[in-house]
Amino acid sequence: MLISHSLFSFLIDSKVCKQLPPCPLPLAPRNGGLVCVTIDNAQYCKPMCNQGYDFQFLRRSRLYEVCGNATGFSWTTQLVGGKALAVCNPSEVAVSGAKSAYFPTNSTCLRTLAFTETQTEQLKVFLEELGEHGINGSNRDKEADCIICGY
Repeated sequence: MLISHSLFSFLIDSKVCKQLPPCPLPLAPRNGGLVCVTIDNAQYCKPMCNQGYDFQFLRRSRLYEVCGNATGFSWTTQLVGGKALAVCNPSEVAVSGAKSAYFPTNSTCLRTLAFTETQTEQLKVFLEELGEHGINGSNRDKEADCIICGY
């Protein structure tokens, strides 16, 4: 059975990613994705671009977006509309985001999603980065860890 990218992404979103209510489901950037964790009833999502793409806005100091009680259950995004957390545009150079905000050269969001080891590695990197920003991951809902790919 052939599954289109949009249906595949929908299945990934609805079956794998446990959404923190009442936060709206974040939209992953086309040509990239989101790495998301839930800690202390707040959802943190790190936008990432595939190789060959870069962020529409400078994101070096803005590693992640958050949704929870402190944000009025809306995403802290620079984009109008509140659900899209980032845009990945075609680019030969990746300079707008932190080094870790891009999927590895030999991979994409969908390839990362296909292997448990690569998913675990991206989640580990994000949790370390959150720790560096003073966010303690000890109260993390591990069942809510997910990677959402754009299509």
